Amino acid sequence: MTTAPLTDRATTVAARATDLSKIYGQGETQVVALDRVSVDFRQAEFTAIMGPSGSGKSTLMHCVAGLDTFSSGSVRIGDTELGSLKDKQLTKLRRDKIGFI
Repeated sequence: MTTAPLTDRATTVAARATDLSKIYGQGETQVVALDRVSVDFRQAEFTAIMGPSGSGKSTLMHCVAGLDTFSSGSVRIGDTELGSLKDKQLTKLRRDKIGFI
């Protein structure tokens, strides 16, 4: 097994969300759970997502992990764009690449 030096891994983006939006419902009942969120999660780093109840923390994690669809924007896990994956490909990616505590 070969590994990159820790300094290289810390600068490598493991997951990236760009202009990510998630909207539930429509019209008067529409709820914007994520409004054009952009964030990088780097390899070899721990990341804590904090905020008040209802601020979109779980929605963000579900969309970035491929557990939920997003309304617009993009999500990448490494070099893989989640929006372009079919269900079986997404299942394999989640199985092989994604985990959070």
